[in-house]
Amino acid sequence: MTIAAEGSLLSRAVVALAESGRQTGLDTGGATLMRDFANAVYHLAGEKVVVRLTEATTPGRYDRLVTSIKVTRWLAERGFPSVRPLEIKQPVVAEGFLATFWHHEEHIGPPPDPAQLGPLLRRLHDLPPVPFDLPTHDPFGGVRRAIDASVALARDDRDWLIGRCEALAEAYYERVEFVLPYGLVHADAHRGNLIRTPGGFLLCDWDGVCAGPREIDLIPTLQGGRFGLTERQRANFSETYGYDATGWEGYPVLRDMRELQTLTAVLRNAHRDRTAREELRHRLDSLRAGDDRLWHPL
Repeated sequence: MTIAAEGSLLSRAVVALAESGRQTGLDTGGATLMRDFANAVYHLAGEKVVVRLTEATTPGRYDRLVTSIKVTRWLAERGFPSVRPLEIKQPVVAEGFLATFWHHEEHIGPPPDPAQLGPLLRRLHDLPPVPFDLPTHDPFGGVRRAIDASVALARDDRDWLIGRCEALAEAYYERVEFVLPYGLVHADAHRGNLIRTPGGFLLCDWDGVCAGPREIDLIPTLQGGRFGLTERQRANFSETYGYDATGWEGYPVLRDMRELQTLTAVLRNAHRDRTAREELRHRLDSLRAGDDRLWHPL
């Protein structure tokens, strides 16, 4: 490994990476760690492959990854600009992890602008229905599981988060009426999941792909003011998509839900990562105070 494993989770991921390589016949020697947060992501330069490792303990995770592979293969057949999975049987179960394998795409140039995401989402939402079943969007499952599993939360913060989930769930299920059609959604669509390649932009990270209201895919960018997106950037995104959800009466509920959802990874990592722990405290203080201070992407 060109990056040393730090901490028990990453140490186990290194072992799982080697085992997944043995099962698939891919050479994992010299693998480079690209990211270690929600998933451990490695680049196998010799194979031109990216390996994403996620812990297998999350309920329903295996089926979700199966869906992400099926959807991205279907998208590739239709020429949609997405990252492409390898044509091997996957996900691979290895040492308590689930591994998926993707063709590596080099990002070139500056970070994408939200306006470049809008047309891709419009194109995604205009596709015909997929010819297989999709999981139904679960807006609270991930964050509720993360709250339950977190060992970094004080009791008072845990109680507050549970109450916040309950209040937003009531508003979501009883009062929100959607305007856009129901169907295929990426479910974590933001500019950080765009890759700029010589041939154009590709959409990546399909782990949460599902069936749900299309507004779900607009909210991450519109809520991006928390992470420094300007009002003009968000307006340009809405213009290129063709619909401005900020004027829709359900927007405040979905915006507040998205803020809770962004806590999921920091809740899971706060006990082992100082930066995540400090950011969790920062976001919780902000949410509980009801202010709009900037948050820090991790």
